[in-house]
Amino acid sequence: METVTLKLDHRHVQKLKDHARATGRSRAAVVRDLIDRHLGGTKPSLHDQAKDLCGSVAGARDLSTRKLKGYGRD
Repeated sequence: METVTLKLDHRHVQKLKDHARATGRSRAAVVRDLIDRHLGGTKPSLHDQAKDLCGSVAGARDLSTRKLKGYGRD
């Protein structure tokens, strides 16, 4: 790994410290993750963005209100 020095204002440093503490990770790991996410060139999938919500809604499996005839289910 290579060492990089950054100049940040107090509020950014505080946000970085708070996030690192809340996630149990080092500040360097948080910065590396942010760089990968924002400069990595790949966008996270919809599932990656909403995976904390998966399984949190209860209800009918088929939410369609329009009954179709002749499409496998009658």
